[in-house]
Amino acid sequence: MNRSFAKALGVRETWLDDAGAILAQKVYLGTSWIPAPGASAALARLTTNGFGAAIVSNTLHGELAQLLSKTKLCSVSGDLVPVAAIIDSQVIGIEKPDPRPFHLALDALGEKPSSCIHVGDSLHSDVVGAIGVGMTAIHIDPLNLCDDHEHEHSPSFEQFVTNLIR
Repeated sequence: MNRSFAKALGVRETWLDDAGAILAQKVYLGTSWIPAPGASAALARLTTNGFGAAIVSNTLHGELAQLLSKTKLCSVSGDLVPVAAIIDSQVIGIEKPDPRPFHLALDALGEKPSSCIHVGDSLHSDVVGAIGVGMTAIHIDPLNLCDDHEHEHSPSFEQFVTNLIR
């Protein structure tokens, strides 16, 4: 997603990785980070409709669980929307698309890959990783920049949940 934002801002292709990392650092660790519009309500709708959820993310900071709790999005325990696990690449020392973070989430959910959908914004880390372990992948692509038709797309997590629960 950060690469997409950088590309939309006119950053040259050769600098997208660096620009994406800078945006991730400034956005995710900045005090202004908030969940995407509608994400909190969508996650709550998903779980109250009987779907399990786990968070699997590549971070630069290792504080994903705290950030999700601070923004009142979700937690593994407590009064927030419950998720089975929060898998943070910096905490476990393994980044997606490696299959191990996905398997940790599947184990926490008690599910097989074929019965799960991974929703993510990175073509390489999320889509390639999820498909590699046998999961269905939904690529969140708000700017409609991905022209790969081998997987499904959604403009937002909120829209994905709306379509799933219909």
